[in-house]
Amino acid sequence: MDITTLINSMTPEQIKKVMASISKQGNVRKVDYTRRAKRIARTELYFNSAPKPHMVDSFETYTHHADSIREQVLSGVE
Repeated sequence: MDITTLINSMTPEQIKKVMASISKQGNVRKVDYTRRAKRIARTELYFNSAPKPHMVDSFETYTHHADSIREQVLSGVE
């Protein structure tokens, strides 16, 4: 049974009931942004914790420190 035969078999009162129940729901489509929010929070945590290159004495120290911060952020340590 397809949708057109279903609609054709409905009475006008049944169609009104269906349309009223759909309009009561408001926004039927909901988007889940939890993954995006977690990813953004993890990125902000990294950039707020990572040192800037001009704050350390050498580039090697900077890369070691930045790598350790990156590993901590990915593992969930704050």
